[in-house]
Amino acid sequence: MTAQALSRPVAATPVLAGARLHWLTIAASAWLLFGLFWDGWAHIYNLPDSFWTIWHAAFYSGYGALAVVIAGAAITARPAAGSWSEAIPRGYGWASVGVVVFGAGGAFDAIWHTIFGIEASTEALISPSHLVLAVGMILMVSAPLRAAWLDPRPRSFVESLPAILSLTGVFSLFTFMTMFAGAYSSIVAQGGTRSFGAMEENLAAVYFWTVLLMGHVLVALRAGTLPPGSLAILLGTNAVAMILMRGHASVQVQATIIGVAIAAGAAGDVLLARLRPSLERDGALRAFAFALPAIYWALYLGAVAAFFGTWWRPHSLIGVPLIAGVIGLLMSAVLLAPVRRADAPR
Repeated sequence: MTAQALSRPVAATPVLAGARLHWLTIAASAWLLFGLFWDGWAHIYNLPDSFWTIWHAAFYSGYGALAVVIAGAAITARPAAGSWSEAIPRGYGWASVGVVVFGAGGAFDAIWHTIFGIEASTEALISPSHLVLAVGMILMVSAPLRAAWLDPRPRSFVESLPAILSLTGVFSLFTFMTMFAGAYSSIVAQGGTRSFGAMEENLAAVYFWTVLLMGHVLVALRAGTLPPGSLAILLGTNAVAMILMRGHASVQVQATIIGVAIAAGAAGDVLLARLRPSLERDGALRAFAFALPAIYWALYLGAVAAFFGTWWRPHSLIGVPLIAGVIGLLMSAVLLAPVRRADAPR
């Protein structure tokens, strides 16, 4: 070894990199999302609203923590990198953009409120300034998931956890922003109402939520970031956040619906382990895409009928899970080419 090589400085490993960076991002994302769902809870219960509330403090301080983690990763890596763009960890490029987008969205939100006032009810979910904030959050929270997509090496379940939790955060952001129509917007099929209009609203919620779920699941499956065990985390964590925020009915109802989500997720994990669905195993992928939403809604509607009473008859209680399964099956076709062989008949 030459004297020149010996004198060359050795690049230090950045303080914020790898698993440490991913877990800090997950912790800060949880802080941000806790503040968001707390703010949603306050809106649902019509508590006095202004910028200076404790739930807004939790929300914006969570953003501050997440911004520090994302910016800190680039700052600590900069001395060993050739440029600022090279200093940004893989998968965190869009997260860096998200920090700026969210900050601009906060300023936009203040201006919007000054001009048009505070949003009421569902307006808060479709306000342009809030949509900008949502885009910023998704870009930041999804960083560990995108980092996993860019790293094809095999990972253990523990090593995959940051990506799984990141996927859960992204899915929960989408269900939050569409809380007016989904599995937890109301308890589907419960009660004695026999209005056809009420059934239409319930069916729209079922179909919309199924598309949202399977979109996230199939994208993660295609990218190799959906190991067995991930669906119980995804569905269970999302159900806890959505149910506790909305405060549905009694504790028994809340616990039952959360239990349904965890059980459906566990059943999906068994399917992942046994079927091993992938692009190369297209039959297994189609079977999984049908079975997961069908099982979820069968358990959901069965629990409602058994424990709380329902005005739906067997035609709906059996038909809805089947239709949800068909929706999942059709969505799987987006991932699978209809013809895979060059010599296939024309």
